[in-house]
Amino acid sequence: LSTKIIHSGISTERFRQFVKQPNKDFLTILCVAAIKRRKGIVHLMRAIATVREHYPGIRCVVIGSSEYGPDYLTEVQSEITRLRLHDCVQLLGHVKETTLLHWYSKADVFVLPAVNDDWRFEGYGLSYLEAGAAQLPVIGTTNCGAEDAIEHGLTGLLVPEERLRDELPKAILRLLSNPNMRKRMGIAGRKKAEGQSW
Repeated sequence: LSTKIIHSGISTERFRQFVKQPNKDFLTILCVAAIKRRKGIVHLMRAIATVREHYPGIRCVVIGSSEYGPDYLTEVQSEITRLRLHDCVQLLGHVKETTLLHWYSKADVFVLPAVNDDWRFEGYGLSYLEAGAAQLPVIGTTNCGAEDAIEHGLTGLLVPEERLRDELPKAILRLLSNPNMRKRMGIAGRKKAEGQSW
């Protein structure tokens, strides 16, 4: 007997007429995830603070509901204040489909640094696949479902969860500094997503 894994899929129809329109004035990091501990948003904020030292005009947009963990939202907001990121980070909350697609078109890199929170962990990671459908290179973490959703070096980069503080900024900087790699991974991500359409 053999085991066959059938991964979850996404609706790639949403991206049929999709056109990438990155902002020419600054680079944008996008994260689409509910603001709760296992999504690692605090780790992303710390990484953005490091990345901004190299790219002062960097922007980070986080899209996702904040109703699941009010305490964690407060922690994220406190970190934004501590790191003085108010001018470069936007927490947009839940948004309309048109707004979501707008930010997918404007972004340069997708980052969701999921972390295991007790028994809670990232499942397959459909948001990585959706970002791939939007032709974005993606960054996720090891030791969770992101390892199935991301093909390291092909559609994006995987960062060891236990070394996020050091390795996440490096991974982001690696992609920001290499437009050709971003484009190549975006194309590969689109192909992978289309292979897992509903």
